[in-house]
Amino acid sequence: MIRIQNLQKAYGEKKVLDHFSRELPDHGVVCLTGASGRGKTTLLRILAGLEPADGGRITGMDGRKIAFVFQEDRLLPWITAEQNIRLAQPAGAKRSVRELLSLAGLEAADGAKHPGQLSGGQRRRVAVLRGVGFLEDAADGILLLDEPFNGLDEAAAGRICQILRMLPPQTLTLLVSHQLAPIQGLNVSFFSMDDPA
Repeated sequence: MIRIQNLQKAYGEKKVLDHFSRELPDHGVVCLTGASGRGKTTLLRILAGLEPADGGRITGMDGRKIAFVFQEDRLLPWITAEQNIRLAQPAGAKRSVRELLSLAGLEAADGAKHPGQLSGGQRRRVAVLRGVGFLEDAADGILLLDEPFNGLDEAAAGRICQILRMLPPQTLTLLVSHQLAPIQGLNVSFFSMDDPA
């Protein structure tokens, strides 16, 4: 169990997280919902260690391997899509990059392109594949997804969900999304940032 206790975060006078507490499962798919400005992205960044909290504590994450797929794709523009994915894969990965691309509905020719030559939807899938590839050898990894379906049509969003099913069963996937239709086929737990703890 991951326990978030009395987490606090403010930017200047604006309190984004105010004594926020939740308990999250160790594995499975969890969707964080809530109104804009409730601190969903901030919470992901704190969990990833990219942002310090102003107060409170988080337990249950020690030693777990974390991958973060940001709202922006953040692919390295000077290498190909295939190289972007391979860069994150552990040595001896079970699936080849080409197999991953195929599962995401991308061709080998797409993998040979640089990010700037791909469509927005293709770049999004490559970014998710990079995160999934990073956790392939993790017994209890954590995948953080911030608006993973942005700019995707229904078919591409469905491919993202297929990719998530490839993760090891002990992985915790924590996602923030305003688009809930794509994840209806997954076994998802919903946690609202608006509800009291």
